[in-house]
Order: sequence, then C-alpha cells, then structure tokens
Amino acid sequence: MLKINVIGKGNVGVSLVEAFQNKAIVNLIDSRDITHTLPKADINIVSVSDNAIEEVASRLKESDAILCHTSGSIPMDVLKRYGKNVGVFYPLQTFTASVTVDFFKIHFFLEANTPENLSILEKAASLLSPNIHITDSEKRRKLHLASVFACNFTNALASMAEEILKDSGIDFNVILPLMQQTVTKLELLKPKEAQTGPAVRGDSKVLDAHINMLADSPKKQEIYKLITEYISHH
Repeated sequence: MLKINVIGKGNVGVSLVEAFQNKAIVNLIDSRDITHTLPKADINIVSVSDNAIEEVASRLKESDAILCHTSGSIPMDVLKRYGKNVGVFYPLQTFTASVTVDFFKIHFFLEANTPENLSILEKAASLLSPNIHITDSEKRRKLHLASVFACNFTNALASMAEEILKDSGIDFNVILPLMQQTVTKLELLKPKEAQTGPAVRGDSKVLDAHINMLADSPKKQEIYKLITEYISHH
C-alpha cells in the first residue's frame, strides 16, 4: 500500500485523510507542529493555505518522498528548493468540514517533475477517483480562476439572494430547486445556451424595476448591473 503523509488539518487535508482510509497507509499531521521527522512515506502532501505552502515545506526534512501541494493557483516549481521529487495533487472541489464529499466524482489535476513521480501520484489519485488529468501549472491556474467564478462567486450570489429573501420573510430553501435545476441543465447544455431571465430577453421594464428595488443596497445594485450587462452583450 502507498504510504502518504497529509500535512495540514484544514478542510482539504482532513477530507483527503478520510478518503484514503483503508486504501493507503495515511497519516494526518498538524502543519503547526512539525518538530520531528515525518513518518516514512511515498508522498508528502502539503495541504495548507496558499500563503503557507512554502513556509511549511521549508520545515520538512528533505526525503525521497514526493513533496506536493493541493493548490490550484501555486506553481509546482515553488517546491523544488525543498525536495528533489515534487508535484501537485489538486482535487477540484469545494470542501467544508460539515459536508461529506464524494471523492469518486472529483476530478484530480496532477503534475510532477518526473514521469516516475507522476506515475506514483496517478496511483494515489486512482485510489480515490477515476477522473484524473495531467496538466501544467499555467493551465491549472486558469482552471482555478474559472472555479472561483463557478463556485465562490456563485455561492456569494446565493448569499445575496438569501438576504433579499430574508427581508421578505421567505425561506431560502424555496430557491434551492431553481439553483439545482440550473446546474443540472449544464450537463446537457453549454452555459450560454442555458441562460434564461430578463437580461437575455432584453426585458428592460423588469430590469429597471429590479435595479430600483436595490436602491438601498448599492453593492448589490452594481453587481446586478454588471452581470446584466455581461449577459446582454455576451
């Protein structure tokens, strides 16, 4: 069995350790308390915030294990000064401590500095998911940017919708089927083909009414105008 150390007790690190249980020999290590040599492993996965990756890597004793991180936006090369075998083990998913993730559906994006190291990372990823992609750091950065739009910004917009509904005493749950259907359609159609609503119809009366309704919330009003303009001219 593969031996894997996961350094970092954040949402990603804890989820990875849980997913690897009974599939690999896995250890979860607190990144704030690296005061000793890590257990011997094939892979050391640094799973911490982007800003902390190099600092944590610098405290790891160099070994033959593949040193990799789980970031979508940080290049692989930042690890080269801390180990001779390096790579990236990036799971494309949002992780929250209280929510279980189905790893079988996750797409993994891998990179390594040698074919041999890449093969080991592929073996590790295949224990969790059949969806494995080999990509370089630049393409992964664009993937991460796209993911911020698709996930983080979408969630922020949902939060705004919740605030608007709360003002009217309407439960946010009533809008969930609408959001779920929006995502379901994207399995069949391209986003542009699936677009609906007053902006794509050019319904100026509805658009003006919505903008007026947001007069007391300038930030929401500006976001509404910007997204409406994007939809109208895209």
